[in-house]
Amino acid sequence: MISEFQFRTFYRSKSSTTSIGLFLFIISLSCSSDPQKRPSPLRSDSAIVAGVNVYVEFSSPAVKNRLIFGTEAEPLVPYGELWRTGANNATFISISNHLNVDTFQLDSGTYSIFTIPNSDEWTVIFNQEWDQWGSYNYKDSLDVFRLNVIPKIVDQSQERMLFYFADDSLKFRWDKVRWSIPFSSLP
Repeated sequence: MISEFQFRTFYRSKSSTTSIGLFLFIISLSCSSDPQKRPSPLRSDSAIVAGVNVYVEFSSPAVKNRLIFGTEAEPLVPYGELWRTGANNATFISISNHLNVDTFQLDSGTYSIFTIPNSDEWTVIFNQEWDQWGSYNYKDSLDVFRLNVIPKIVDQSQERMLFYFADDSLKFRWDKVRWSIPFSSLP
């Protein structure tokens, strides 16, 4: 036979287990797998650039009054370090046919875009392994090419990170940083 003390202890432990389960369920709902409801929502852009279908997909973090780029005061994206160029999954680009990207030829396919930001120059990396979380499994041996771009620093801040196509170029904007990479058809 169970004593009153044992019954109350059992009831409390079951109540705690139920409460914890309910709490975890509520948390799982708020951390929805819906990419549009994440703190860094999934975004994309597509266009026909130099006669080729192009598509870019990225998770778009916000500035939220944080220091984004730099070397001092623990920036979100430190200079000189590899970055997935967004949040969550690595940013990727798909192209339907061969294109020149700046001075490099890029075959049709899908590629991740990583960057190494610095104050006066960014290294932009097109990598063969496009479907990966962050940059944790990045392998430089899978780089298709690296190119350097000169960032433009502007007065007006862009709250959400953005990639988009315009003027036959892939353009990047976040915080006060802007850069672009020209695309052209093969000769």
